Amino acid sequence: MMLKTTRTNFIKTKASELGFSFCGVSRAEFLNDEARRLDEWLRRNYQGKMSYLEKNFDKRLDPTKLVPGARSVVSLIVNYFPAKDLATKGDLKIAKYAYGEDYHTVVKDKLKLLLKSIH
Repeated sequence: MMLKTTRTNFIKTKASELGFSFCGVSRAEFLNDEARRLDEWLRRNYQGKMSYLEKNFDKRLDPTKLVPGARSVVSLIVNYFPAKDLATKGDLKIAKYAYGEDYHTVVKDKLKLLLKSIH
């Protein structure tokens, strides 16, 4: 059995190898401070038309409700900003998120590889 620090270092190293910009590991527990902030944020309607953010309030704040038995949470950042601008003609402008590979696919593929490496 791997020691906790060894396992954490392995996950962080593997995440870096897969192209994640940051990897943090924290205890899976209820997020008290974030609960107050999220509640206030929602009451002010900052979510706009993103009504899905109002759902599963308890699961957003307690990872053990989302994954029963979870002891740790791995948080990752990936920069999917395109390396170069797309050449356009005239006044045509295309939003950067609209060209290149869909970041949902890119991130999901990286997540699957990370999960496979730690199981």
